[in-house]
Order: sequence, then C-alpha cells, then structure tokens
Amino acid sequence: MYNYHPILSSNTNAFQTPDKKIDGTRFVLNDFANNGKVFVSGKVYITKGLNIDAFNNDVVFKLNNDSILILEKSVIDSLSIGGHKFKKQIDNNLHEVLWQKGNATLFKTFFCQIQKGHTNVMKGTTENDKYKLSHHYYLKKDEAIVKSFDLGTKSILSLFGDKQKQVKKYIKYNNLNMKDEKDVIKVISYFF
Repeated sequence: MYNYHPILSSNTNAFQTPDKKIDGTRFVLNDFANNGKVFVSGKVYITKGLNIDAFNNDVVFKLNNDSILILEKSVIDSLSIGGHKFKKQIDNNLHEVLWQKGNATLFKTFFCQIQKGHTNVMKGTTENDKYKLSHHYYLKKDEAIVKSFDLGTKSILSLFGDKQKQVKKYIKYNNLNMKDEKDVIKVISYFF
C-alpha cells in the first residue's frame, strides 16, 4: 500500500500527452536536471527533477521520461531549483525572487500561452502551435506591489519617482543596460 505524502497533489498535468505537437517549452527552467529543495512547514525535501510549469502554474517533479508528479502548491512555502529561489508573493503562486532587502523584494513571475500555428494555404502546410513563455517583473515593498514593469530604461526610471535624475546618472556612470536583468538588479539594490 502507498502512503499519502502531503506535498504530492492529486491533480493531473497534461504535459506528456498533448492532443497535438506543440513546439517550445512551458517550463521555467531549461531542463529537469537541476537539484532542488522544497521547503514545507520547516521541513526541507531535496530532490532532482523539479521545475515550474508556467502554463498550468504547477510545481512539477519529473520521475522519468513518462512520469511527472505535481506538487501541492498550497503547502509549499518556497523552493530552490539550481540557484533560482521561488516564494509565494502576491497570490498563492510561486514567483522567482531576484533580490530582497528588508521589506523590499524584486521578483519575476512567469506565464505561458499557446500561440497557434499559421496555415500556409498556398503550400498546404500548417506550422505546429508553440508555447510562448513570458515574464513580468514586480517590485514589492511593505507587502504591497509598488509597480509591475518590463525591462527598459523608461520602465525602470518610473520606479524611482523624484530620484530619476540620480538613477539616470548612476546607470550612465556604471554603463548599465536596463534590458539586462543583472544590471537592473544592481540599480534597484543600490537605490532601495
């Protein structure tokens, strides 16, 4: 007889048997090879094969090529996969924490949609549908979302209100690119 484990979900994930071929990936990380830690009520579970399914918003554990288990998100406090840390933030979903200091947190949320394949009537061919993995950035302070933003100088400067001139100088002086996530983290960590 199998024992019930509180971190395993009874939900199913349709990853292995889509109705038709869909190109691309719906998973946040490139593969399932990273070591991971799942933090649940003071306990730590260490395993390989963890990933986040951005299409279904599930935390999944790949046992082998044809078996994927869904973990019960409601009991997970946080998880760490291959150097990426995920915590519950604005909703009951896990988001990647990029930077945290005191009561301020910069995090990234992932989502995925299926983009329909185009049909070429002249050639009589149809492209496969494909997963379109996207993300947004959020800055949270004192448990409230300050702003959601995409990478780019204008969007980043809008986070800083009356400090925009100082931020602009800092970006220019340090030759930072506001389309580069690591450079954005440097700016936010310096001014928050």
